[in-house]
Amino acid sequence: MEHVIFVPAIYHIDEISQLASLLSFIDSRIAVKDKKIVLYLYSNRKVEDKDINYLKTFPANQIVVSENELFSDWEWPYIEAITQHINTIKPHAVISTSSDFIKSILARVAARFSCGFAVDCTDLIFDEGTHNYSFLKPAYAGNINAKILVKNSSIVFATLKIKNVAECSFEAVDKKVEIVESLFEGLKPFSGKIKIIEKNLAQNIDNKLESAKIVIGVGRGIKDKENLKYAFELANLLNGAVGVTRPLVDMGWIDEEYQIGQSGKVVSPQIYFAFGVSGAAHHICGIGSPKLIIAVNKNKDAQIFKIAHYGIVADATSVMKSFIKAFKSRLKGC
Repeated sequence: MEHVIFVPAIYHIDEISQLASLLSFIDSRIAVKDKKIVLYLYSNRKVEDKDINYLKTFPANQIVVSENELFSDWEWPYIEAITQHINTIKPHAVISTSSDFIKSILARVAARFSCGFAVDCTDLIFDEGTHNYSFLKPAYAGNINAKILVKNSSIVFATLKIKNVAECSFEAVDKKVEIVESLFEGLKPFSGKIKIIEKNLAQNIDNKLESAKIVIGVGRGIKDKENLKYAFELANLLNGAVGVTRPLVDMGWIDEEYQIGQSGKVVSPQIYFAFGVSGAAHHICGIGSPKLIIAVNKNKDAQIFKIAHYGIVADATSVMKSFIKAFKSRLKGC
């Protein structure tokens, strides 16, 4: 009997590189005979061939492209489609990325099957003997890893927060993958009690935080919202991305798309600059294992200095400005 892992993905939301990472991660963690990983790409438009060809080099036995114009920014079409596909392929596990959108969808789908739902997990443990799934996720402000054991569940539902494929130790392979293209016709326009009255779209943010090799991290130590502009200027000079601690998001200084940590994004840069970052565990658990951490903080006892390779006890904004000046001078001379 095949052990089927169903990976649902929203084409216009999930980054292709993150899906590739997820497929490789699942394949490495689940060692079972007759394993079958099935990736479903839900889309309201044509899925590009280059994306399919890229995903084919990663561990998926079957990639199903499910297209329907009703797939949009509204959860219910996806809930109906994923429910139908689960009933069809009868998976042992449903595992996806940790975007807010897919979590909202899978929570409702899991409820339909009377199953639990493990969200924002950072690791997966599979018992080859019992076929039980366990998951790890940060708890108590990132100070411990809580273990979630799934037992006596007809289907395992979970989302994983993992590093970008560029930092994962998996090799892409050229293999035969079954590609199924289907115009999913099993949907009808939603006619329930909930109606969309108005859409206010958030500004499109092109920060590439999760795939950046260099991340400029900033915390409350920069003192003023206006000083964020220096972080973006430095990130632009270094071809990097800006990430922030949760307090900056809570204060309304910046969009939550920039947040790193337990309740934000997990990044995997080679170099991490920490300007005015205290080093709280719930933030540090999101920065991965950079090869180089450079920390700047006025507080010589800040926790960030315990993990930094280089530390500067000084005003974060002043040092950021000095770095900008130095890099501009260096780049000008190149």
